[in-house]
Amino acid sequence: MTSGDILVLGVIIGAAAFYWIYTTWQRWILRRRFRGAKRSEEKAADFLKQQGFTVIARQPTATSLAYINGKAHTTTIRADFLARKGWRTYVVEVKTGRTAPKLRARTRRQLLEYQLAFQPDGILLVDMSNKTYREVSFRPPLNYRLGWGIVVVFMLAFFLGGTVVYILGKGKW
Repeated sequence: MTSGDILVLGVIIGAAAFYWIYTTWQRWILRRRFRGAKRSEEKAADFLKQQGFTVIARQPTATSLAYINGKAHTTTIRADFLARKGWRTYVVEVKTGRTAPKLRARTRRQLLEYQLAFQPDGILLVDMSNKTYREVSFRPPLNYRLGWGIVVVFMLAFFLGGTVVYILGKGKW
């Protein structure tokens, strides 16, 4: 075996060792994060109960249908909880860590996906780091032109209805 062969063998063994250490490290980080998220979800259920919510379901799923080039594609969407307070039903997303209080683009897209799939009355974003929650809703702003159109139609219908009742009540025009 020449020194070049030993060098190549060393590089191969070193690369394999690096790969093994890296993947083991990544698995350890993911397991730790998963355990922390599970603990936070359990605490979030208790927190919601303290705030007056009733947890209806844990890890609820809903299906979403998207059409791509005319072909239907179904996906399953999973939330952390479904909760109810009074007559209102909420989808609950639990966040922890430094970025939990911030409503970042990725979280907004996730919440919007929940809105479309579950069609709840609202969405609760629970920050277990600070033990707070915020209600998030995606409702289109009121279109005043549409609102005035409805008002005009109702006023016209009210006027015409009143005229018909007057004519029928008097018996003549």
